[in-house]
Amino acid sequence: MKEKKFSVSILAEVAIFAALAFGLDLLQSGYSKFWFINGGSVGFAMVPIFIVSYRRGLLAGILCGFIVSLVQMLGGVYVINASNYDGAMKFFSPFFQIALDYVLAYTVVGFAGAFSGMFKRGDKKTKIIAIVCGVVLGGLLKYAMHVLSGGFYWLDPSIDFLGVNGGTWAYTFVYNGLYSIPNIIICGVIMVLITLIYLKFLISEAYEDFLDNILFDENEEESLDEKVEEDIKESEDEAND
Repeated sequence: MKEKKFSVSILAEVAIFAALAFGLDLLQSGYSKFWFINGGSVGFAMVPIFIVSYRRGLLAGILCGFIVSLVQMLGGVYVINASNYDGAMKFFSPFFQIALDYVLAYTVVGFAGAFSGMFKRGDKKTKIIAIVCGVVLGGLLKYAMHVLSGGFYWLDPSIDFLGVNGGTWAYTFVYNGLYSIPNIIICGVIMVLITLIYLKFLISEAYEDFLDNILFDENEEESLDEKVEEDIKESEDEAND
């Protein structure tokens, strides 16, 4: 089925997964605040964004992450005092900090969608590679946003964290890495398991073609599972050729 870049059904799907990601983020923030008092959490809130990124591609993934960021901001933002800056930076500094801490932090996760084409065209092994590459890319980009924000705005020489001085860039790498790296691993494992156990969930076209056949072809007799399995087999055969 040929589709528009952002049909109503796609936008609805993106919104649903963004809401799910936001809910998971609230949940993991609740139980992680005792470990990461300066922000950060461990969990799998990025998974819904990854799912959209592979089902719908790069732009939809970025949009999903951006929506999560906007909804997060509705709950309030914490802005660092910019009095230590001079000139233009004194004015723009709060905007840069908000961009790094809130706007970009989840938006960049959607760049996993850059591997959606490789995922859809590849055989099973290639699909796993595409999943791993996308999760690592999206996760590391999110990690980078937190590191940059920490380095520019959150350094505090009075802090001693695991023997690392809080006034150095090493501190922001270590602190943010303690939750960002586990998140990448957790989300990577979940996405690989989805690929191995329920691959058809990550292939949107098969469902859409089936729905079109129901609506416009009364003689269609294939079941949804048969249609999905057929599309998966065709994509793998093309990759093997």
